[in-house]
Amino acid sequence: MRDLGSYSELRFPLERLQRSDPVRIWNVEVQIALLQDLDTPLQVGDVVLSPEELALVELVFDQVHGGVTVNGKITVQWHADCSRCLRQVDGLAVAEIEELYEESPREGESYRLDEEFIDLEPMVRDAVLLELPVGVIRCSAVEECAEAAPAYPISGVDFDETQKTNELKDPRWAALDDLTFEDE
Repeated sequence: MRDLGSYSELRFPLERLQRSDPVRIWNVEVQIALLQDLDTPLQVGDVVLSPEELALVELVFDQVHGGVTVNGKITVQWHADCSRCLRQVDGLAVAEIEELYEESPREGESYRLDEEFIDLEPMVRDAVLLELPVGVIRCSAVEECAEAAPAYPISGVDFDETQKTNELKDPRWAALDDLTFEDE
């Protein structure tokens, strides 16, 4: 179990909302390492969040009947390798937050509201992971990426150029080139 003080910035004290002049805004920078489970990095596919990086958490809290709503955004820097040239690609993920905390949370719909504080860690982790890009990651500068792309490993031909010109063909499929289909 973590030391409570080590991630206190992810605990919003409810007494702030119960003041005559409530303090509803919560802006903190949280180290990504605090969102990780043990030594498992936060990642989706090949997209990784560095433990040393910071997540910017900007939230507004409102008391509602039976709970507290949390609105705002969480911004993180992610890293991945370009699928074409294998250079590092960096990006920014911004998660828009609209969540509800209740004393009796509903699975998948709300988070647990404790008597003295709101534990933001699960919500922040979920929001960040859902906002990371999935699929093929490529450099934004296509020309630079194409110049740096490694040659096709078998023939030394640039793979992207091969796809355009269709020069490299598998001889096992050559018989299919001679087939013709008549429209009926």
